[in-house]
Amino acid sequence: MADNIEQMLKTMTAEAQSTRAPIRNLEPYLMSALDLVKADIPEKKFLVSTFMPVASFGMVFAPRGIGKSWFAMGLAKAVATGQETFLGWKIHEQGDILFIDGEMSIVDLKERAQNLLGKQGSASFHIMPSENLYRDGCPICLDIPQEHEAILNLLNAMKDKGINPKLIILDNLSTLRRGVNENDNSETQALLDFLIKLRHMGYAVIIVHHTNKAGEQRGASIIEVPMDYIIKLSPPSKADLAFKNGASFTVEFTKVRNRAPKNSDFTCDLVETETGELDFVVDTEATEVFSEHVLLRALTQCGGKPTVRSIAHKLGWSTGKISKNLKELREWGAISEKHYAITTRGFCMLHEIYPQIFKEPEGYKQYQAEIPF
Repeated sequence: MADNIEQMLKTMTAEAQSTRAPIRNLEPYLMSALDLVKADIPEKKFLVSTFMPVASFGMVFAPRGIGKSWFAMGLAKAVATGQETFLGWKIHEQGDILFIDGEMSIVDLKERAQNLLGKQGSASFHIMPSENLYRDGCPICLDIPQEHEAILNLLNAMKDKGINPKLIILDNLSTLRRGVNENDNSETQALLDFLIKLRHMGYAVIIVHHTNKAGEQRGASIIEVPMDYIIKLSPPSKADLAFKNGASFTVEFTKVRNRAPKNSDFTCDLVETETGELDFVVDTEATEVFSEHVLLRALTQCGGKPTVRSIAHKLGWSTGKISKNLKELREWGAISEKHYAITTRGFCMLHEIYPQIFKEPEGYKQYQAEIPF
């Protein structure tokens, strides 16, 4: 069956390449710099931290078995469930996920989903298991135009059902390609064009990939050129590894087109929480969302007159930590003395930290003018 699949893919690729399109007119696409600066183009929005725009294309790569799929699924969980942060990186928007698997058995996918999301799962985390596709003799191949159209049709079908993925994860590149020389730049061009198209359509796309023998990303170098960011996961030192269980790796950015996050070089571990689920912890205090802002946002979701204990239960914090942060928010003028009602200043702070969630309140410009830096 494998030989038949390979032959079918080669035939489809050859037919697609032999079809010649008529010469087109490029003049309508030409813009002057004056046209460009005056054009009504929305400001860039970010999905994660300052390195992953809402419309973006990036990569996470690592050696085999280090935990890159765990990393990708953990990030997907953070977006799908609306976590405040992932590894200290701010999550700006909650939304649907499309996770396209290329190699795992469906039982392993189920186990990982339960470990990360609990038995309740998540209706926003959508997975396409490779096992089902292989059983039907039609595994995904990212190098042929017909497969690109199939994925676009899938995204349209999801949109018709009210599902619009914020993030698309392709795990992993080696198993989602076949019948081509992955080291050849020209044979990678069709794939690259498709991934760039997804970015221009407004999707955030992450490729999960392997390292080569030299420790860099495997395959054609051209694929890195248009990427917004590249994250490299590496094994920790032997001394650090001696005290760790499960997935553990160092996180390093080898490319950032926008702005590198506050924490961009650290060690990360996958650990079991008190509830039995798996979660990521880092060996750094660097985070892009302070606890006071997390608490302030939580107060907007607490109806009535919340108690310290109820807020602590919602956030999983100690009552002492809640009381300390409430005191600081009062001193800043972000909440009132009674019932923790959020003031105008508090809503200005929320808009400043979460501009895509909280609209700009009246008095925000005055609030900015009062900031002494």
